[in-house]
Amino acid sequence: MSDSRTRMQRTKGYDPEPFDVPPLFRSPPQPGPMLSWLITRFLWPQSLLWIGIAWLTWRFATPDLDRFASLSIDDVGVLWARNALLMALVIGGQHWWLHIRRAQGTDFKYERRWLAKGRTSFLFNNQTRDNVFWSVVSGGLVTATFEAVLFRLYAAESIPELSAGWAIALMTLAVFWLDSAHFYAVHRLLHIDPLYKWFHALHHRNVNTGPWSGISMHPVEHLLYFSFPFVFLVIPGSPFLITFSLVYLILAPSPSHSGFDRYRVGSTDIAGGDYFHNLHHRYFEVNYGTILLPLDHWFGTFHDGSVEAHEQMKSRRRQGTEAVD
Repeated sequence: MSDSRTRMQRTKGYDPEPFDVPPLFRSPPQPGPMLSWLITRFLWPQSLLWIGIAWLTWRFATPDLDRFASLSIDDVGVLWARNALLMALVIGGQHWWLHIRRAQGTDFKYERRWLAKGRTSFLFNNQTRDNVFWSVVSGGLVTATFEAVLFRLYAAESIPELSAGWAIALMTLAVFWLDSAHFYAVHRLLHIDPLYKWFHALHHRNVNTGPWSGISMHPVEHLLYFSFPFVFLVIPGSPFLITFSLVYLILAPSPSHSGFDRYRVGSTDIAGGDYFHNLHHRYFEVNYGTILLPLDHWFGTFHDGSVEAHEQMKSRRRQGTEAVD
């Protein structure tokens, strides 16, 4: 174990190597390595997977736009059922493989303990059932409602719409950066009291996370987190981009909260969890955003998994305590 590594403070588990911001944001910037990083680290395989799943969902599991010209509760119900099925397959599949079958045991698991049972802080005294409830019932309903409302606006030609395929493709990639900025702003807001105590604390009960923890949130947090697609009220988008944005927001948190840094499939290990965000669940006051857009690095809340970054975090905490005193 290198001296620059930070050990788990609660339970020993797998600690990846410390990481850095993407090459473009280093000093000096590295445009060439940034392109390689985007293709081999960011887009492949997960981001392209979300785009592919969203396209299949849009093409084969989403009603025609004409249906939403006159919005009804049935339209929301259809989208909710579709989203619930999507969660069951993608999020539930990861949970089954990692936490029920335990196909790779605790290999690459950030914490060796498993998800909580018999704990009264969770609904039904069970972490997984609690997480499924908030994800499917609250998260599924909010996403379905938002998608139906925005489809209604597109059907009425009330908001700007892209028509060229190349423009939609470019905007699909831009969603990752736009959402990173939106997520950081919303997340920082939710860490301010009393909003944290009222709403965000429900999500942070999941210190030892699983795939269903990703969007296990208070309904008010769901309203804020899933509000990103409303950016297309002011910039040109398309109905597909609405579906893609929401599919991405629903599914992408599942591997990042899976509790496993890598997934072992046969003799191959593939990228799984998100150590950057896992550190946020451990320490709460670091890594509010995403690694793609290093706002934490710019605003002084970046934790790269090293002892040095850990000491800086503790120093900020001490200064905050002294300021309160």
